[in-house]
Amino acid sequence: MFGKAEHPFFDPLWRRVLLVAFCVFWAGVEFYSSNALWGYVFLAIAAYAAWAYLIAYQKTDGSGNPPAGDG
Repeated sequence: MFGKAEHPFFDPLWRRVLLVAFCVFWAGVEFYSSNALWGYVFLAIAAYAAWAYLIAYQKTDGSGNPPAGDG
């Protein structure tokens, strides 16, 4: 959708978890500040990041490319 998510910077799991956690945290900040629209925007970003970086992520081979698969 937005291009490939695989990048050597995101290979360590803690960086991907931190990215998703930050988006959820910032959504909370926006809801606390009575900015519901931005809260929902950041929740949507967090949902996409969780899917792209925690569920569907494939570690790279060091050159920025995902490992060769069956296809």
